[in-house]
Amino acid sequence: MCHNFFYRFYSRLLHHPEQAPGQPSEFSQMRLFLVRHGETEHNVAGLLAGVSDSRLTNHGVLQTQRLGAYLATHRNLKLTHIFASDLQRAYLTAEEVRKHQSSRWADVHRVPDVVRLALLREQDFGSLELVPWASRRAQSALTPQHHDVQDPHFRPQETKEAMTSRAEEFLINSVLPLLATVSDHSDADLTPDCVAIVSHGLFLAVLWRTILSKFRASSVRMGPEVDPVHHNKPLPYLPSWGNTSFLEVTIEARQHNRSIQGRELSPTTRDGDHPILNDRKLTIVTVNGRDHLAGLKRTRGGLGSTPHDERQKRLDGFFKRPKATTDDSAT
Repeated sequence: MCHNFFYRFYSRLLHHPEQAPGQPSEFSQMRLFLVRHGETEHNVAGLLAGVSDSRLTNHGVLQTQRLGAYLATHRNLKLTHIFASDLQRAYLTAEEVRKHQSSRWADVHRVPDVVRLALLREQDFGSLELVPWASRRAQSALTPQHHDVQDPHFRPQETKEAMTSRAEEFLINSVLPLLATVSDHSDADLTPDCVAIVSHGLFLAVLWRTILSKFRASSVRMGPEVDPVHHNKPLPYLPSWGNTSFLEVTIEARQHNRSIQGRELSPTTRDGDHPILNDRKLTIVTVNGRDHLAGLKRTRGGLGSTPHDERQKRLDGFFKRPKATTDDSAT
């Protein structure tokens, strides 16, 4: 992108004029989901898998199916954009979400394709890829400054600064342009953007802190559904991600003449720091969302933890159910 584009782009974000009452809004609302991929073979084995292309387990596939059905059917959400890491555990999770979107909304809504991006990959663990995370070698080496002087071929892990740079590039290229879009339609005619970003636990944490840095401290709120007892960490470190769990936030235009529902949080940036999105407010709606996994049991006999193979029969086909059995909770 050229320099002039960035100048115009950031000018629109930084100097967006306040709107008079009754005027059509240039920006209604964005709903943003930061989603972790389904369970993988290396999650089960307890191995450090950053850029290694881990396969989903059978249980992980069931998790992705639950997630897709939950967003499309239970929440009735029409996704407008789906971004995913180009590692298969992430993009297959995203494809399952897209599949459910298509089944539910294809007749009335343009279902987006999954955009696969290397920018959304997990942290590269270097020479520690596929080393047991609890091993002494991994625990002693997991610092950005570590270098094994006895091994000239040792490759250190990716730094947090490099991950932040990737997060910034992704936001600039893919998310912030959506917030800068100007519509000529009335609010009633706007289709709010609903964006899913499917990535990996450590990178999602960096992406969240990068997103947070774009807002004024006074514009960030915790939604009423978030339990402050269970989610009382400092805001930059608030979210956590189990497999297929998500952080859900909304981004809206600030309305200074109305009170904002929710709890004001401790400052993350000073209002004088001029964050890019100084005319937007961010509300945290869901932290570690996993309602879609309620009641899901791992298939017994080790099948749930084995890598998924598209060529195999569906899991229910491995077993013949007795006619008298009515309780399916074990599967």
